[in-house]
Amino acid sequence: MMETGQVSVPLYEPRDQRTIDKYLSQYSEPEARLQSLVLAQLADANWDYVVTIPACGEDEFLPGALDSINKCKVVRNNNRVLCIIVLNGNEAREAEFKLSNQKMRDWFSNCCTPVIDVFNPDDSCPQSLLAWQDIEILIIDRSQEPWLIPADQGVGLVRKIGADIALFLIAAGKITCPWIHATDADARVPDDYFLRATETRIGIDGNSLPPSCVIYPYRHIPDPNMEQQDHQRYWSALTDYELWLRYYVAGLEWAGSSYAYPSIGSLLAFDALAYARIRGFPKRMAGEDFYFQNKLAKVGAMTTLYGHPVKLLTRISTRVPFGTGQGTIAIDELNSNGQRYTVYNPLVFSFVRGFLNAVRNWFQDAGLNEQEREKKFIAVLEEYRPQQKESSEGYRLWLEKLFAELHLFKNLYAAEKRSKSLHGANRQFDDWFDGFRTLKLIHRLRDDLYGSLPLIEALQASSFLQWPGQRENFQNSREGWLQSLRSRVASEKILQN
Repeated sequence: MMETGQVSVPLYEPRDQRTIDKYLSQYSEPEARLQSLVLAQLADANWDYVVTIPACGEDEFLPGALDSINKCKVVRNNNRVLCIIVLNGNEAREAEFKLSNQKMRDWFSNCCTPVIDVFNPDDSCPQSLLAWQDIEILIIDRSQEPWLIPADQGVGLVRKIGADIALFLIAAGKITCPWIHATDADARVPDDYFLRATETRIGIDGNSLPPSCVIYPYRHIPDPNMEQQDHQRYWSALTDYELWLRYYVAGLEWAGSSYAYPSIGSLLAFDALAYARIRGFPKRMAGEDFYFQNKLAKVGAMTTLYGHPVKLLTRISTRVPFGTGQGTIAIDELNSNGQRYTVYNPLVFSFVRGFLNAVRNWFQDAGLNEQEREKKFIAVLEEYRPQQKESSEGYRLWLEKLFAELHLFKNLYAAEKRSKSLHGANRQFDDWFDGFRTLKLIHRLRDDLYGSLPLIEALQASSFLQWPGQRENFQNSREGWLQSLRSRVASEKILQN
């Protein structure tokens, strides 16, 4: 049993500590209240790294995730790693995952050694600290009455609970590394998983922001326990979905967007202070990773890592209303019905590229009057008129209507007014025209102008996949992606060096 002792002295500057304390006292979940968490009072409850995992119906997958963490280099080097697992069930779907969640509780009881058997700070849900092989596991049990997750909150709240506890322990000096890792039960992390975030460096550019989030490379792999017939059925659909994810990020990167990164919750590590500044994960049923990263991008740099990927097992999941599991199911249904999976026409990204270039030109044209600047902005985008538009006049009217609905010029002037430099003005605009507004614009371009294309046709037609830097990025991040693509695309031109 651990002994009780003093809470370690936080290492943050006073201003930053106040930001964290305010978050923990006003916005964190009950499981992580600053004044009550028992772990903070334990003398030998000290760890080097922390990772959080939501677990709902994961009895077949969670042990493998923990095993990959246990095999990491930092663990072999006798660093202490704490895995915070939020075992959860949803009020609307408790019966669906009840048996699997009980199997997980049985696994913890049979395979792990209690360190603190059960403790309930502030009458919150049951919590227990366990040891398994060379790592320690903090179980937060929100899988039974009366602690079930509300029907309208889902995995967003689950991720927030785990990260809030991690933040508290970091701020209390109980965890050394200020990076909170977040992954999933179907993820298998690489050997250098914990080291990669700590090796992230601030850019040498004076305008660079400290990193707020790092995103690990990823690769889907077959689940060895999946029935062969299910694998044969779903692997093609999953490959298409992953190609789509990479296609979207590549298009945004080529367009010059600051929001060009994958939004997959199992790939993230984020800075503890940045987490407090944005008030944690949104309590959403799904899409929490997208909105979470959207906020992190406004307080620091988003860094996409290279090297060994996090491997994600192939599985068909309906836990959330959209995402990889649901996307794979939808594509499989299309395949079964002889239909083709379609994605954004690559011309969409050409327009976004032109749009962002026009924004940069706008801030450089401060000497022009208001009418001249707006006219020049629209003129830049006139070259992106799709062939099916009957006249340039009709397209110009469409642009004017779009920009009026966006309040575009109003926000350009506001960004300029709030800033003292070109860089500052661009940053202000980026904060407003964020990943969510970018996605809304892309949907509008698809619906009004460019339509969609079958996936393989879009890949072949995409100018940004001819870009050498992007080809290298794909090759470095996803060797299996290339293998899948070679078998799906007759033309090899987008794979040439």
